[in-house]
Amino acid sequence: MTRIHFPDFLLVGALLLLGLTGAGGARAATQTHTVTNYLTHCGGCHGIEGISGRTFVPTLRDQVGWFVCSPEGRDYLVRVPGISMSLIRDDQELADVLNFVVFRLGGSSTPTGTRPFTAAEVRKLRAQPLQTDDLMALRAEVLSRARAACPH
Repeated sequence: MTRIHFPDFLLVGALLLLGLTGAGGARAATQTHTVTNYLTHCGGCHGIEGISGRTFVPTLRDQVGWFVCSPEGRDYLVRVPGISMSLIRDDQELADVLNFVVFRLGGSSTPTGTRPFTAAEVRKLRAQPLQTDDLMALRAEVLSRARAACPH
């Protein structure tokens, strides 16, 4: 498997853009690894800051948090093919990326009190990837129901 390595200046720039500088020690190393995973496996389509181009790829910034307003939406985030079939095979690492996406990129769309994703939850849900002929329609339906359940 070929692994993409970002030059240090790109990683530092991404960390600055995403507001992840200043953390200390092991926490900083974990955050850096999580951001590297996001950039390597998600950022190419969803954008470094979670803002995708005008394509079928959804923007994450200030929007992805709405999914966690319902159990169906929360499950969708893990079961969507890009996550469930991700090359990030370690369930905790994938949970860390999901938490980064929901809590950092989700911004104001993520409800207060949202519980973080766990490795056990990721392991269980990614074993049941979504199967649909129209992912965009399914996404719209799930998002509509989740937003209706949102407290804000």
